[in-house]
Parts: sequence; C-alpha cells; structure tokens
Amino acid sequence: MSIESENAKEEIKEIINNCIKCGSCKANCPSFDVFKQEIYCPRGFCILFKDYAYGKNVYDFCLDKSCKTICPAGIDIDEAIIKARKILVENKKEVPEVTNVISNLNKTGNIFGVREKD
Repeated sequence: MSIESENAKEEIKEIINNCIKCGSCKANCPSFDVFKQEIYCPRGFCILFKDYAYGKNVYDFCLDKSCKTICPAGIDIDEAIIKARKILVENKKEVPEVTNVISNLNKTGNIFGVREKD
C-alpha cells in the first residue's frame, strides 16, 4: 500500500473517530433508505472502517452531505468515503462500473462513451 493510501486511512480514522454512533444519520440517508442495511449508512461505515472492513459498498453512498447536516458531531462522512474510494481505486479494487466510466471519459469525454456529434 502506498504512502497516499496510508495517509488517507489515517485521515479517514480522524474523521470517523468523532462518530458517537447515535444513528441520527440513518434518518436522513438516501442510501440507507434504499438498501435498509446498516453498512449503507454513515454509522455503519464508521463501524466497519474501524476494522478496515469497508468495501465496494462505498460506491453506494450518494455523497449529498445530508448526513453531515443532521450529525450532532458534524462529521463529514462524505469526505471519508471519497478517501476510501480513492484507496480502492489505487489498490485496483474498484467496481467495474467505475473503471468503465473512467475509460469512457478518457476515450470520449463523457461517462456514457458516446462522442457528441458535431
């Protein structure tokens, strides 16, 4: 693992260590609303990350800052999730859809892989 990944892990830990596990984030989380599983809410991410047990589920968070607005500790979990995504990409553990989007952007300039007509 690179120095950048190690630094990102430490930065994530600093963010999530402030989580008081109250569950307020669940009430305002669109991802939890859809999946109805603890791993898809910010509190679940904080619990899983303590053991570095997060995975591809980090791509299922919508990153809309709604959890931060309701969090009594003011945790910016979106920042932690973005860092976790970067770690997965760096370690080639991202989901195929992410790889496809990046490839399409590089080839055509848009996420769908279709060139605009002149």
